[in-house]
This record gives sequence, C-alpha cells and structure tokens, in this order.
Amino acid sequence: MIAGEFPPLKTIGRIRTVKFVEQLRAHGWEAVVVTLAPSGQEPNFDPKLLDEITEGVEVIRLPLPDIEAKIADFAKLLLGRKRDVSQTKEPTTPASRPPEKTSASSPQSNLLDWAHGIVRKLLRTFVHVPDNYLPWARAATAECIKICAARKIDAIYTTLPPFSSAYVGHDLRKATGLPWIVDYRDLWFGDVLREWLPEWRKRLELRIEKRLLKAADVIVTVSEPKTAYMRRLHPLIKARWETLTNGYDTDIYGNRERTRQLGQGTIEFVYTGRLFKNRRGYAFAEALGRIHKTDPGQIENIRVRILGGVEADIRARYDEILTRHGIAHLYDFAGDVSYDAAMDAQINCDYLLLIVDTGETSDGVIPGKLFEYVAARRPIFALCDPGATQQIIERAGLGKAVPAESIDACEAMLREWLARPVPEKMEADNEYLSQFDRREITRRLAVLLDEVAASHTLTQGC
Repeated sequence: MIAGEFPPLKTIGRIRTVKFVEQLRAHGWEAVVVTLAPSGQEPNFDPKLLDEITEGVEVIRLPLPDIEAKIADFAKLLLGRKRDVSQTKEPTTPASRPPEKTSASSPQSNLLDWAHGIVRKLLRTFVHVPDNYLPWARAATAECIKICAARKIDAIYTTLPPFSSAYVGHDLRKATGLPWIVDYRDLWFGDVLREWLPEWRKRLELRIEKRLLKAADVIVTVSEPKTAYMRRLHPLIKARWETLTNGYDTDIYGNRERTRQLGQGTIEFVYTGRLFKNRRGYAFAEALGRIHKTDPGQIENIRVRILGGVEADIRARYDEILTRHGIAHLYDFAGDVSYDAAMDAQINCDYLLLIVDTGETSDGVIPGKLFEYVAARRPIFALCDPGATQQIIERAGLGKAVPAESIDACEAMLREWLARPVPEKMEADNEYLSQFDRREITRRLAVLLDEVAASHTLTQGC
C-alpha cells in the first residue's frame, strides 16, 4: 500500500488507509505500507496518531525532499544570512494570541522574502507536477521493487492524493506484472480544489493521468458521481471500475462521554477541519449577520467554533464579513487542534457545521469528515451543493443541507433551527447507514483484492 498520507500526519485521508490496513487482517490480507517519513516540523504533525497504527503492521518510511527549503537555504548562504529556525518550526505562541512583533525587516530580508515567494510560485506551477511528492515517488518505486523481489506480494494499492503515487503504481505494474488498484480519494483532473491550476497544466496532467491509468487493473473512487465522471473522462481505459465510499467506525466515540449540557446557555456550532481554496463557508457568516441586524436576540447566545487551519485570504474575508455585521464575538477561530480535541468538540456541540468544497464536480464530493460527524450523532448543518453528501445526510435523517453559497437558504434554515429546542439525541436510519460501516467497506475491498489476485495467478499459470 503506497500512501503518502498516514499517521502521524493529521490529514483526513490517513484514516481510510490506516483502517483498511487494520481491518483487512480479518480477511487474510497483510499490508506493507510505504509512506512518508515526517520531519516532525509539519503543521499537521501529531505523534499521538502513531497509536492509530495496528501493532505489527510493517511501515516503511521515506523522506520527502524539500526543494523549496534547499533553495531558500542556498540563497541565505549567498547573502550571509543565518537560517531562521522560527520559520521551519511551528510557532509556540498560542493560536488565540498574535505573535509578538519583531523589529522592522531589513532591505536584504525583504529582497530575500520576495525572491522566495517567486521561487515558491515557480516551483508549484512548473516543477511540482502533479505535486511536490514526485521525488518521494521515485524513491518509493525503487523501494517497492526491492520489496516485491524479496517476498511474495499479491497486489499493489496506491491511494491518491498525493497524485505522484500513481507513478509508483504504474511503474511497479510494469516492472512486476502484479495487479494494480488505484484508489481516488479525490479526483486528479477536475477536482474542485485544483481549479487554481492554469489551463496548460490541467491539460498536461490529464495526459499524464490517461497514460498512467492504462496500466491500472482496478480504479476505485469514493462516490458514484466520481466514478461516473472518471468513466466519462477516460472512456478508453480498460480497467475495472469500483466505488468504495469512505466510512465510519460505529464505536469511534464509544469511550468518550459528553461533558457539556446541550441547549443550555451558549448554542455551539462546531466545524472541525481546514478552510482553504473552495471550502469557505461565507454564507453561514453572512446569514448570521442578517439575523443579527433584524433579530439580534435570536443569535446572542450563538458561538461558532472553527477548529482547524484557515487560509490567510479566507480568514481576511471572514474578518471583513464579521466586522461589517458586528458579529466577530460569535466566532472562535481556534486554529489547528489535536485529533482528540476535535472529537471531543464534535460530541459536545449542539450542532455540527459541515462546509463542503464548491465547484464543477462537487456533486461527487463526500468528505471523510462527514463520517466522523455521522458517528458523533449530532445534528449536521451542511453547506454543500446538491449531490452525494446532501443525499447521505438527509436520507440518514442526520440533518439538512443548503447550497454552499446561498445566503438566503442558509438564513432560512438557521432561523428554523434556532426557533426550536436543540435535539438531545439523533434518531438516524441505521439500516441505511450500515452500508457506510467501515468494516463492510473493508470486506468489499478484501473481495476485490481476492479477485484480482486470483485472476493474476490464473493468468500467470496460463
């Protein structure tokens, strides 16, 4: 299993892989995981997450060369400037308090920062294609070829993103003849979070994707709309197409107890996750602002907690909206928190706020975060375009969804929800949700692995 996202990095994508690795054992499959060797300086580094990896699982970690850092260090060396360690480590200043001001920057420093910004943009646009994991992917391919030569491997599984992992699967399939399953957690071409790419780059990556997928035996996506989109995009690909959604563990909150009384005093809306690119949620803030103008008493006890990183441009827009409406006191931007803290917030809130990416292919987006919310069993107020996520929430009876950027719809639903008591317990449709039980999804993956391995053995025998 080639997985760029794996503990101890706190990404939602890690959960799918780490649970597959754990639960496949019950079906007779053992995984060798090839992943990133974190430096410990990543903003999403959380050493406690190593406990998620089942004891005995073999994990091979390879470093990710940081070209940008090497260029920056070389430039500083030329200018006789020592490396600023504070720029390579996470700040120790609490997230709720701005960092202390430093002395004014020197002209040399300003020049270096400007040059660094130019280099970063050039690298991300012209060199990191499809992403900055490409050097890691080359090392992973070499390591995996050694593994396949040294022991009996029955199948190759790559999970995307990072999209450079597809190179590993393609090259291993060509070198070993082993069946290759490629798992798309997010779309490569056409993903709503990659709309920033220039058109020439999109066309280039589409050609790369088509070339690599010709070697795939099975292509998996996490929703039926995404599978349908991929099949239209790649009509000549001979691979088998499958949909394996993300899922939830029914006992994920089994040992956690609610410590906050619901509906008493402050009414909390909690969002756990990052806000970046096309995942913004402005409509919710604008709707609160409208209600504050006409019925300030209705929202005086509201508190919106955003637990996760917020992109600078998005935070600036929030600051403008909240200041304009005079509701900055309703929002708490806590920054990145531990996974434990996020889970505690989910089960203790009054309402879960789900903000989903917008864009052309957003109908197929089912964020992994949704299934944590499903397990938490709190009412979900979702900002998402019509599609798979809305269907799951409303079909399961776990909440309601409004179009992600519709202030009118958001305001109407907010007024409706705030006019009634906070539900103490959600009576969800468990029979419907059983299809998203992670154990069932893993069982389907095991069957898929059995079939491709058996087919490969039969072909080799012939």
